[in-house]
Amino acid sequence: METAVVLVQEQGLRQLSMRTLAERLGVTPMAVYKHVANRDALALLCVESILGSVALPEEGLAPVPWLRKLAGQLRVVGLRHRGVMDFLLEEGPVVHPALVILDRTVRKLHAAGIPWKEAGALHNTFFSWLAGAVRRQEPWDVSTPGAPPPFERFFAAAEALPVAEYPGLAHSLPHMRATDVGREFEASLAFMLEGIQRRIDARQDSPRTR
Repeated sequence: METAVVLVQEQGLRQLSMRTLAERLGVTPMAVYKHVANRDALALLCVESILGSVALPEEGLAPVPWLRKLAGQLRVVGLRHRGVMDFLLEEGPVVHPALVILDRTVRKLHAAGIPWKEAGALHNTFFSWLAGAVRRQEPWDVSTPGAPPPFERFFAAAEALPVAEYPGLAHSLPHMRATDVGREFEASLAFMLEGIQRRIDARQDSPRTR
């Protein structure tokens, strides 16, 4: 598993196969099959190992600072292991460390006054956004020197539209071009956390909660 995780760091999860792992280990693919049933099982074990390295923030933190710290840790892990966020978006939190994160997040929100059902929905919304945001950054991190920046086709298509008919695009594009991916992530994270904090505040201020 240690070797498989290194391969994911180097090539991404989608490139991992029984054959590439066997080649790195210096054994035949059949030798790997003696320990892992198939490629899907190998990917599952890899994601479990990778997410198992994430340490949950200290329990005493309030929900929003707790989520902010966890999001930062998961972003680092996701960018270091390309394809893991794709896996979670496609499969859901099927590995034990992801289920632990789900449980702790929902419990944290519920303890702050959010009903169980709403806490679960907030978890799904927040972590779906987080996985997508990390996934969106991957092209910046793996682009080769001299290659056009990511999303140039989008910018070209948007700039070709008449300004008078699409003023929203015209006003937004300069800011989109000027914002680097790190600042964009922090801004969108702030939007998400502000919304969660407002829901917590509304629940705590409601007569029913009191």
